[in-house]
Amino acid sequence: MKLIRNISILRIILNISTLILLMIPWYQLGISFPTVIAGGKIIIDTKFLVVGIIYLFLLAFKFIKSQVKQKKSKELKLLLEIEKSSDEIFILGILIILAYHGFCSVIIPIILLIKYIVEETMKKISADNGKMNEKSKLGLWCQITLNVGIALMLFYNLPFELWNFYFADALILIACVLSILNGCIYYLQARNLLINKK
Repeated sequence: MKLIRNISILRIILNISTLILLMIPWYQLGISFPTVIAGGKIIIDTKFLVVGIIYLFLLAFKFIKSQVKQKKSKELKLLLEIEKSSDEIFILGILIILAYHGFCSVIIPIILLIKYIVEETMKKISADNGKMNEKSKLGLWCQITLNVGIALMLFYNLPFELWNFYFADALILIACVLSILNGCIYYLQARNLLINKK
C-alpha cells in the first residue's frame, strides 16, 4: 500500500509540474530551450523532449503500480481518484498545448473532453441507481493508442517523421474514434440500466 501511495503522489506531482513546465512562457523570462535538427529538416524544441521523457516515466510508474496488488482503504481510494482526475486533466492539457503548437488539430482535445464528460456523467447516473457500468475493452485500447500517440508527438514523431509517415497523428485519430465508441457504450449501458429500472 505504501508503494502504491508513493507512486500515486509522485505521478500527481509530475502531472502538475509537467503542465506548468509547458505553460510557462520561458522566452519572456529570458530562458530559451535549445533546439536541435533531426534528419536535416526537423527542428526540435528540446522542451518537448524533456516532457516526452517525463511522460515515459509517468507511463512506467503507472505500469508498475498496476502490477502491485493493493489493499482497499478509504485513504488509498481517495488518492487513486485524485490521481485519475489529475491524469485526465494532464492528458487534456498536453493535447491542448500540442494543438496550440500545431502538433495536432484542436478538435482532438475537444472530442476527448466531451467523451470524458459523457462517460463520467453516465457512471454517476448508473452509480446513483445502484448499478455499475461494465468496463469496455475499447477503453483500454483507447488509452494505449492515445498514450503511444502523445509520446510520439512529444518526440516529434521520430523516426517516422523522417519517412513522412504520420504515425503519431494516425494513433491519435484512432484513439479519438475508439474514445467516441467507448463513450457511446457507456451511454447505452446507463440508458439501458435506467430503462430496466423503470
